[in-house]
Amino acid sequence: MLLGRYAAAVLPQADAAERRLLARLLEQPDPQLAGYFLGGEAPPEPEMAALVTRITTSGMIGSP
Repeated sequence: MLLGRYAAAVLPQADAAERRLLARLLEQPDPQLAGYFLGGEAPPEPEMAALVTRITTSGMIGSP
């Protein structure tokens, strides 16, 4: 899972709003997620774009 390490590290201390935002992100179609994480595209929602930035700059994307 592309986001497995990030989720494992962040979800235990994430508040409800952060969990809902991550859940909404994961509801996006795979091609859209690939665009966000591999193609340099940004989500149109500022909160979602900020989450994608946090994830991509965390160094925790990819296989463990």
